[in-house]
Amino acid sequence: MSYDGHVVVDADCHLREYWELDRTYKDTMDPEYREKYARFSAAVRSRQTKPGDVGFTPLFWPRLPDRPLGLNEAFDLADPALPQDRPQRPPPTVTGRGYDIDPACNWDPSIRLRDMEIAGVDVSFIFPSQADGFCTLGDVGFESALHRAYHRFMSNYCAAGDGRLWWMGVLTMRDLPESIAQLEYWAKEDPHFAGVHLPRACPDGRMLDNPGLYPLYAACQELNLPLWVHGGANRPPLTPWVHAPNGLYHAIGGQYALTALVGGGVFDLFPDLRIGLFESFGGWMPYLIEKLDDGFTPGSAVTPRMKRTASEIVASGQLFVSVEADEHHIPYAVQTLGEHLWLFSTDYPHGGSPWPEGVSLIADQEMPESAKVKLLGENALRFMPQLAGVVPSLTGVGAEGGLERTR
Repeated sequence: MSYDGHVVVDADCHLREYWELDRTYKDTMDPEYREKYARFSAAVRSRQTKPGDVGFTPLFWPRLPDRPLGLNEAFDLADPALPQDRPQRPPPTVTGRGYDIDPACNWDPSIRLRDMEIAGVDVSFIFPSQADGFCTLGDVGFESALHRAYHRFMSNYCAAGDGRLWWMGVLTMRDLPESIAQLEYWAKEDPHFAGVHLPRACPDGRMLDNPGLYPLYAACQELNLPLWVHGGANRPPLTPWVHAPNGLYHAIGGQYALTALVGGGVFDLFPDLRIGLFESFGGWMPYLIEKLDDGFTPGSAVTPRMKRTASEIVASGQLFVSVEADEHHIPYAVQTLGEHLWLFSTDYPHGGSPWPEGVSLIADQEMPESAKVKLLGENALRFMPQLAGVVPSLTGVGAEGGLERTR
């Protein structure tokens, strides 16, 4: 085990299902949808002009244009040559620490396992990158077919990981019975299935306190599988503030989701359900918990199904939050809310990832050693207790040397 004999769990990494779309979907597509998928694939690939292009916009969801702050319109910008917020963006394979990642990691698990060895990561939980945006497709049946094909692909992909690779399913939120059937099927069929990825809002704009989601919450609780709440910037299902810079959008989206879950009484209606927030950062948590304690009274006319305060929910162990390894305010958040709710994440292989330096960034944070051990892996064992059967078989994964930055 990779951190001084303790397990390291990356609770939020990704597979770029769009990188070579047919590798992910073609061979595992339901027969009745193969002809439609062929048209879909051709249209997506025609919009992918360079490696790493998503190709889904503007095919079936619009990428909303940014508006320069302080101006009415983008064309009012006096000097179009002004530097961008992220000038000279590196290639999509280059991480935030300046290292190049082989895109074959999206279809060859041996590449991912090699990179986990380099980064000192024992276990990875893998989200899709864009698939939740399929909720804007007109054909709900085709959306479900895409998700079923992805599930088959991911089950095969993670089978090669010897217990080190785990995956989340994708919900068809417009057909919850189908999603619950998939949840129940894969919970039985695949020991490396970790549950389902829940967007931060519903496709129709409703928040996560929506009673229509109760059957999903009940099924996860019954199966002892957590809910993995994750969203994407400027991609449906959208949360406010749509035009926010990427980092702000993710943080505000996490606050939006948590407010609904706490105020709507979801933690109280399903007291054995564990819920995690991912790629929303964590430094804002002390502020939001204070505001929820101040603004929501359990059992009030505003929050009639809420039975406990936000602080009591935090203390209960039902809520988990992933953090970015280089967040400056992690020590304060840990000191304020406790060591028990934080999860380690790398966002690998996305461009903002700290790979391969995430573990060392956490190790360098000024907080108790016990907090680092829990954040890097032990908390994940409580969030996903099925891991307990895997951890004893893990061997040390010392970081390999020899990497060179590409920039």
